[in-house]
Amino acid sequence: GHGGVVYTATVSPDGSLCASGGKDATAMLWDVNDGKHLYSLDASGTVNALSFSPKNYWLVAATDTSIKVWDLETKSVLDELAATAPSKCGIPWCVALSWSADGNTLFAGSTDGNIYVYEVGTA
Repeated sequence: GHGGVVYTATVSPDGSLCASGGKDATAMLWDVNDGKHLYSLDASGTVNALSFSPKNYWLVAATDTSIKVWDLETKSVLDELAATAPSKCGIPWCVALSWSADGNTLFAGSTDGNIYVYEVGTA
């Protein structure tokens, strides 16, 4: 399991995977059916929220300083969306994530009181 507090857990749209994340800066993927740990992804910072894309085989993570987008087929970072005005006092930047139903738009809730909206191009 995790080496610290778990802040978030989410299940993939098809119900086969669970992703969890937290203080240990790791997103862990689990097989829902047998409960086995499949693999871990390095988030390089506390994972505050996770969300699976409803359209692509992607996992997005809200960290203290950015939003990481992983391609789960290659287990690599597709993109990293950095905070527009990073906090200077150690307060996390992004703490909530949600996709539109069609998977074309990502909404990110921030501790600066804003919701950031990202349009995702077709892969």
